[in-house]
Amino acid sequence: MAGQMNECSLHAYEEIKEELGERQLQVYSTIKELQYATNTMIAKYLNLPINCVTGRTNELRKKGIVEKSHISWDPITKNKATYWRLS
Repeated sequence: MAGQMNECSLHAYEEIKEELGERQLQVYSTIKELQYATNTMIAKYLNLPINCVTGRTNELRKKGIVEKSHISWDPITKNKATYWRLS
């Protein structure tokens, strides 16, 4: 059973990989790795300016790949922020 889950996850990842641009895929992979993250956390993880991340997060949200997890304090900015997770 576990082998089927891994196979399904791998298949889903391959499908998503084909439809996403490079930067979108980086953001997707970061959220997958961190489980949930703010745009600031993603930017820091990828060592990119925040403006390279926010647009990609929004694009992934519009595609239904990413959704809002919750709103809480961002450990980097110390402000309230939206945390994203995979849909």
